[in-house]
Amino acid sequence: MPYVLRCIACGTEHPPGEIRASCDCGGLLDVQHDLTSLGVSRELFDERLNRWDPRSPLYRSGVWRFHELVLPVEEAEIVSRPEGNTPLYRSPRLCEWVGVEGFLLKHEGENPTGSFKDRGMTVGVTQARLLGCRAVACASTGNTAASMAAYAALAGLSAIVFIPQGKIAQGKLAQALAYGAKTLEVKGDFDAAMRLVGEASRELGIYLLNSVNPFRIEGQKTIVFELIQQLSWEPPDWIVLPAGNLGNTSAFGKALREL
Repeated sequence: MPYVLRCIACGTEHPPGEIRASCDCGGLLDVQHDLTSLGVSRELFDERLNRWDPRSPLYRSGVWRFHELVLPVEEAEIVSRPEGNTPLYRSPRLCEWVGVEGFLLKHEGENPTGSFKDRGMTVGVTQARLLGCRAVACASTGNTAASMAAYAALAGLSAIVFIPQGKIAQGKLAQALAYGAKTLEVKGDFDAAMRLVGEASRELGIYLLNSVNPFRIEGQKTIVFELIQQLSWEPPDWIVLPAGNLGNTSAFGKALREL
């Protein structure tokens, strides 16, 4: 088995074919790869980058280029727009302002729906379809809803978004609706919406795609894989990122450990 789902709280391992958002103890799950048996190399990833092919997600996506370290599935099963391959920008004026000569910006806004969430959704939706799920759901105030709806539409899955009352970015709501998502407005804040989507997922068998989903984290860690590849496999001294629920922080740390 190329990977298992391991609880970060109690250490229990679950087979990847189970539909679950958490361990029985309530702990979050982490995708654990058998890194010793993958047989991958920097040369392989560079070859995929340099041999761009619009027909193949392995050769066009900045996520699936690293698919052995993300989700080792057959290429035909991948749901991709494509995503990733976001540029590094250097701004001389910013470098001068912060007093750092090598200050670089990685622009994740150039993903298909405009945010880094696409990296996680391509993996999460691919896994949902592999498991035979017919619907996916999330609680969202913007980017997650738009991204999930876009990838669900591509995969032929129904998408359901739980929205905190009056607390969603209208442009992102428009994106989600344009991709055919069903939206439910919740009387309460984001935490209330999250509780309801969690209950719906457990009771109705809908696949949950908030960042508690470990396959979302697998996709988001490719930001670091790609960044270091862009730097000729030399890691930077510092990586600075914004923090909300710390999903990207977890993903970045995992990526650095696995490389």
